[in-house]
Amino acid sequence: MSIVAFNTQNHKWMMNRHNEEWNGWINTGLREDASREVQPIYLRCAHGSVEWNYPRGALQVFLRHGTSGREFRGCLRAREHFNGAQIYVEGHRKLHLLYSKTDGKHPELLRCFTSYHGQVALYVEAEPVNDTLQKLVASFSYNLQPVSTEALFDDLYECRPCTEEEMLRFYCTSVFVIQGTVSGLRNENALLRTELLIKVTKVFRNSEGSVVLNTREVTAETGKKNYTILYRPLKCGTKAGSGEFIFMGRMMLGNPVLHCAPRLAEWHKVRKKAILEGTNQCQLD
Repeated sequence: MSIVAFNTQNHKWMMNRHNEEWNGWINTGLREDASREVQPIYLRCAHGSVEWNYPRGALQVFLRHGTSGREFRGCLRAREHFNGAQIYVEGHRKLHLLYSKTDGKHPELLRCFTSYHGQVALYVEAEPVNDTLQKLVASFSYNLQPVSTEALFDDLYECRPCTEEEMLRFYCTSVFVIQGTVSGLRNENALLRTELLIKVTKVFRNSEGSVVLNTREVTAETGKKNYTILYRPLKCGTKAGSGEFIFMGRMMLGNPVLHCAPRLAEWHKVRKKAILEGTNQCQLD
């Protein structure tokens, strides 16, 4: 677990029950000098949250992916009742607005950013308030995913097909690995994502019940059993292919997101080759 240092008082540090790299910060702006200060916060885990009650002044939230200094892509999602502040990402010479409740964008849209020299600085600025006792809460969750330098500067890098090495690695490390067919596809323009309705024929991995939970939600909404919903970025221009696929991916801020989706026949060839050459990183069922 990463060591996290806070230059604050009365903070709370949290870890989830699965002992993952997850941490969060909770504090209040109800201090006499809060409206005149910029409070630094240092978070070094892959997943976490910030909850700022009665926001006053500003927070400068420094995000890093562990202590390795690796570059990463990150996204945040404002909580449903986010109020009292705006979120900026610090550029080289100025701040860029990342989230405002009045920016006209879909409230569930993920706001994303890329690291610079292995770090991102978010500037959370409190809005002026008339009622100093009104309970406002500026809170959001974030997720960081390490990437190569090449991927950092290629906006469509995550849209390309996976290499054989990536298929094998993601099969062994993904949160979910399922076999199935694409039953439907819907582009959600306001959320900048494509929703894939998958008919599940086999589950190889389902860490933390992510796919099962998603399947129950789909069943309740559509009445269909053994279905789940997966997501890809809208920019990838995903099409609904025929036949069976192996879907590998991770959870990002509550949504199952695809890493790789090779056709079943292609996966069988890669799997057979890896077993013969002894290059598999885990047991390939």
